[in-house]
Amino acid sequence: MLEAAASVWARDFSASLGDIADRADVSRSTLHRYFPERQALIDALLIDSQARLGEAWNGALAVSSTAMETVENIMGAIVDLADQILFLFSDPTRFVGNPHWTSDDDDGLLDLIRAAQRDGELDPDIDPTFAMSVMYALIYVTAESVAAGTLPRHKAAETAVRIFRHGVSPRE
Repeated sequence: MLEAAASVWARDFSASLGDIADRADVSRSTLHRYFPERQALIDALLIDSQARLGEAWNGALAVSSTAMETVENIMGAIVDLADQILFLFSDPTRFVGNPHWTSDDDDGLLDLIRAAQRDGELDPDIDPTFAMSVMYALIYVTAESVAAGTLPRHKAAETAVRIFRHGVSPRE
């Protein structure tokens, strides 16, 4: 049911619980048994989506050996969660005041970008905060393209990483 909610609300946050039940292929009464009201489902999806992003992030960290490889693996892992990305970030004010919303600091990512710059993998003349914003923007646009069907899911991560690398690579 959470997958269905992510898929539906990634495209239309005003969609009804009935739309989500239809997408999940369950009855409305079944959906309401687990989530008696809309806010309960929103909160559950918020918690689940953030947890899945955190798991993907940590998984990418665990299999990486260089700063740039870590950045690329993070992008690839997160892009695979397109519906959750759109649900979480399509409206920056959607979760203001929600006690389940966590806003992790980006210091770790900034450190990775700075390390990739020191290693010559990213242009040191580009502000790391700007490079991080470009990375997040690419992840979001990639998620939108996957959701819209204009970018195949199996090519999404590679495409985002390729564009990031060539857009912020050191000058020749």
